[in-house]
Amino acid sequence: LNGDVICEYEFQEDGQTRLFTVPWRVKQSTNTDICVVNWTSESTGELMILSFTGSLKLVYRGQKLEKKFKPTDVVFDSHCNIIVSDTFNSKIHLLSPDGEFMKYVVTENGITYPVSMSFYKPTLWIGTYDGLVKLFQFNDK
Repeated sequence: LNGDVICEYEFQEDGQTRLFTVPWRVKQSTNTDICVVNWTSESTGELMILSFTGSLKLVYRGQKLEKKFKPTDVVFDSHCNIIVSDTFNSKIHLLSPDGEFMKYVVTENGITYPVSMSFYKPTLWIGTYDGLVKLFQFNDK
């Protein structure tokens, strides 16, 4: 690590339209895709999936739920599935590597206001706005 910039992602392919409003979290999957939790306002956000070259593959704006989608973190399981925390709806979204919604996870365990996550082997760590860190056995078969 020498501090040299090797790439920047700022504009869509037209060279004028900005990709991000507030890129809150940035993570790279082992399949080289880049996921950006982009906050579009104080109460809304989206998950942007880019190829390593910077081309926009998909924008995930959540499911139709009671409250607006406000993602706060993103991690990946061993199959490159995307796990997104949705703070306002107290949900953890599981998406395919292509960004298609699959299901909600850890719903039966009462996660409220998830704000941070980490994934290591079969364990999903979730930090909540309530000051808790919970660990879940994550079966990603």
